Amino acid sequence: MIWKKISVSIPNNFDQEIISDVFMKIGANGTELVDDDDQSVCTKINSYFDEDSYKPELKNNLINEISRLADFGFDVSNLTVSESDVDDNSWVNEWKQYYHPVHISRYLTVVPNWVDYQPKFMDEHLIVMDPGKSFGTGTHPTTYSCMQALELILGDAESLYDVGTGSGILSIQARQLGVSNIKAFDLDPEAVEAAKLNLQLNEGCQNIEVYENSLLEGVTGKVDVIVANILADVIMQFIPDIDEHLNSNGFVVLSGIINEKESLITAEMEKHGFKVLEAFHLKGWSTLICKRVKDAELQDGAILR
Repeated sequence: MIWKKISVSIPNNFDQEIISDVFMKIGANGTELVDDDDQSVCTKINSYFDEDSYKPELKNNLINEISRLADFGFDVSNLTVSESDVDDNSWVNEWKQYYHPVHISRYLTVVPNWVDYQPKFMDEHLIVMDPGKSFGTGTHPTTYSCMQALELILGDAESLYDVGTGSGILSIQARQLGVSNIKAFDLDPEAVEAAKLNLQLNEGCQNIEVYENSLLEGVTGKVDVIVANILADVIMQFIPDIDEHLNSNGFVVLSGIINEKESLITAEMEKHGFKVLEAFHLKGWSTLICKRVKDAELQDGAILR
């Protein structure tokens, strides 16, 4: 099989994770970062498309999305996009070298399913993932920060909605940290299948339900925690629905927010009776831990459940 490789060359001072996210937005399942021969360029970010997923307009869609970054203050004048063919035999397994165990915290490590990793500590939880299937393997700043936020606030939470689940990694983490009732949702049918596969790789997670669904449209019931690692523009649409799906004293974790849009999300949450308790900032991305204002006041500033 011949694969199409689309590459973006970026200067030394440009945040590579922003471009990785743009790739995901146009339909990529993953990206790789490689050194470029041109000394004026720090990195090439590549994504590969097979014959079924490749469309001639993908390159133009990528260029248009990169151009839109200028609206948020990014200098994209020195970014270049190229396209080439790669033979299946020379590439199909090379991407695996870019994935290694990721230590999220002292107690949590994400491990690719082909790596024989032995825990260093008795209480270290392992999340086994197939990184080639969908977005969210612990390496992207939004996923990394979400996982750290969840570890901080889950406590005695019994129920959780994972909105825009991607690979299912956040649902797996929540189950390993003791959440018994979990439902995951994603609009992309390929993400739903990827999440189901990854759930099967992790003991105790096989019964987590994954649905093909737009946000929480048509979903009834309330939970202790809602986590949504999706794009800021989609979060803005989602915020009005949060209150009716959240139990008293519940937490909301929002991510996928570029730093420049954090204030918009914060203001919209405040309009709907929520406040930001904590904000994580990593490589140009924001992750927010939120709670209803009245519940936060009763806690007297404490975050832990």
